[in-house]
Amino acid sequence: MNLVKRGIATVVAVAAYGAANILYAPPATVMSGEVAGRQFDNTDGSYIQSIYAVHLLSSFSGLITLALLVALALIWYQPLSEVLQRRRSKRLLLLVGLALGLTYPPSAAHAYYDKTDYTEAYTILPNESAFWIPDVGANKDNQAQLETEAFLNANKVSLKRFIVPHVKLQGSGSFFDFYVPAGRLIIVDRTPFSREWVDSPARGTSNRQEGFPCQSKEGLNVTVGVALGASVTEQDAAKYLYHFGVIAPKGDRKDPQIIFTSVYYSRSVRDVMDDFGRKKVSEIVCDEITARSFDKVNEEAKLIKDTAAKKITEYFATLGITIDFMGWADTFTFDKAVQDAVNRRYIATKDQEIAQALQPYTATIQALAAADALRAFGNKTDGKLPTTLVGFPPELGNVLRTLLQSGANASGSGSAGGAPGAPAGTPPPR
Repeated sequence: MNLVKRGIATVVAVAAYGAANILYAPPATVMSGEVAGRQFDNTDGSYIQSIYAVHLLSSFSGLITLALLVALALIWYQPLSEVLQRRRSKRLLLLVGLALGLTYPPSAAHAYYDKTDYTEAYTILPNESAFWIPDVGANKDNQAQLETEAFLNANKVSLKRFIVPHVKLQGSGSFFDFYVPAGRLIIVDRTPFSREWVDSPARGTSNRQEGFPCQSKEGLNVTVGVALGASVTEQDAAKYLYHFGVIAPKGDRKDPQIIFTSVYYSRSVRDVMDDFGRKKVSEIVCDEITARSFDKVNEEAKLIKDTAAKKITEYFATLGITIDFMGWADTFTFDKAVQDAVNRRYIATKDQEIAQALQPYTATIQALAAADALRAFGNKTDGKLPTTLVGFPPELGNVLRTLLQSGANASGSGSAGGAPGAPAGTPPPR
C-alpha cells in the first residue's frame, strides 16, 4: 500500500471516528446525567446500576478512540516499523511519547476539563442536602435529591459518596475532545444558625456593637438586643437555593476550569442571616417600636416581641429559611438622660403607691409612733414629740408589720385610757 492509499485510509478512519463521536456523544451525555442521580437512592442495586452505566458509557467513548488508534496502527504499521529501524528511531519514539504525554496529561484536573477520565468523588455530610442536576435534556424531571429526612425518620445518619460522571464535549479539542461533567452537584449546608445581637462587648455572639438602634413615636432612642435561631429544612433547600444561590467559583467565567466546575456549595445560613437576615430583622423590630409611644414601648415589650417574631417567621419562610426562635437578648437601652428620668419617675410612682396604701392607717401609725416613742424615751422627750415623720425608725418595724397584717382590726380600740392598738398602761399621746 503506497502512501497515497495510506493517507486516504487515514482520512476515512478519522472521519469514521468523528461520525461515531457525533452519534454517540449526545445520548451518552443525557444518559450519564440521568443515571448518576440514582446514586442517591436508598438501594444497593440503584448504586450498582448507576456506576456500571456511567463506566460503560465512558468506556464506550474510549473504545471509539481505541478503534481509531488500532486502525491508524494497521494503516501505518509497515512504514513506521521501517522508520523505527533507522538510527534516528529513538529520537522519533521520544517525540511520539512527548506528544502522547501532552495529549493525555498524567494528573487529574480538579475542576473537570481533561482529556483523561479520572474518577471524581465527593462526600455528602449529615448536615448537608445535595442535588444532582444533569447539564442537558429534561433536567427539570431528571434532577435527583438526597432524601436526608428519610434517614432522620428512621433514626439513621445520612452520608453518601457521590461520583460525578464525565462525558466528552464535542468539538472541545483539536483532535481528541475533553471530558467534562455530565451534570452538577449542588450541596446545601443545613447547619443551624443562632445569634445574640447586642451592644455589650462582654456578651452576645461577637464583641461588636450589634444591637438594633430604633426610635419611639416621639423620636426617643430605644436600642434593643435580639436573640434569633434559623435553619434550612430539606423540603426548603430548593427554595433557599432559588433565593440565595451558590458561592460562585473564583476566576474568569470564560475559563473552562471555571465553566466546568463539578460541585457548587450554597451560601451558608450564617452568611445570609448575618447580612441580609439581620437587616430584615432590624426593619421589622424597629417598625414595631416606632409605631408606639415611649411609654407603650416599655409597657408592650412582650407584645412587640411576639408580633415581630410572627412577622419575621412568616417572611423568612417565603425564602426557604425556618426561624427556630426569636426573643429579646438584652434590656431596652435609652439615652442616659431619658433613663435617669425613667428611674426617677418609677421611684416617685412607687413612693406614691406606698403613701396611698398607708393613707387609711395614718392616724393609727402616728398614734403608735407617739406611744412607742414615749415608751422608748420616757421623760427624756420632755413631753414633746416630732410633728412630722420622714421615715419610720427601725424599732417601729414590728409594730408597722403587725398593723399591716391585721388590716382594719389594727385600728380598733386598745386598753382603756391608752393609744389605739397600744399596749395596756401606755399613756395617751399629748
